[in-house]
Amino acid sequence: MQEPAVIKGILEKQKTGHHPAEFEEFGLCNVYAPFWANLPHSNIFLAFTPNLLHQLHKGIFKDHLVKWCLDIVGGEEMDAQFKVMPDYPGLQHFKKGISMVKQWTGTEHKEMHTLAIFHANKDTLQELNVHKHFNIPKLHQLSHYVQSILLFGTMDGFNSELPERLHINFAKEVYRASNKHDYEEQMALWLQCQEAVFLCGSYLSWLLEHSAPCHCTWCIHVPPSP
Repeated sequence: MQEPAVIKGILEKQKTGHHPAEFEEFGLCNVYAPFWANLPHSNIFLAFTPNLLHQLHKGIFKDHLVKWCLDIVGGEEMDAQFKVMPDYPGLQHFKKGISMVKQWTGTEHKEMHTLAIFHANKDTLQELNVHKHFNIPKLHQLSHYVQSILLFGTMDGFNSELPERLHINFAKEVYRASNKHDYEEQMALWLQCQEAVFLCGSYLSWLLEHSAPCHCTWCIHVPPSP
């Protein structure tokens, strides 16, 4: 993980036409006055924390590795390999292969990812002219995972997979409740109704919990509901 002063120096050299090798190596862009240049007591690069869902499972695996493998062996062979994998408790079985999967989830990415094997064989991708280089920001970020964990704790603390669950509650389920035509207004009204019901239920629960018990003759003799 580079220091801001180092990156700023490389950008200055690039600006003057020296074209330092680190400019390409670090995947920099021609931004010569970054907003973080004069921020005191801060390292902007520490803001890039690991994200298992978008960096690793969806980013490296789905957006890059799966595509590269499909370019090498083709969809038919890739599907055949996944179909013949034996069932095992706790391991997802892709009986139809993976080339036809339209909606990917973090769980599916986890079931198919092996990072160590990828690094041991990634040079083959260059030999087969599938990809010219591995100067990919998401791939580079993997080399900083250990440092980020030491600084900020385990990766589940800043993984976007858990908040992504809200897409189901506030988008997918809401859309299904509409008639699929002019659905934006319907979705907003549905969410308002759900929120009103939730608030009303919470208030009634609080009221029931804090209200004084009634000692009238009718309440005393009425048996409680089963």
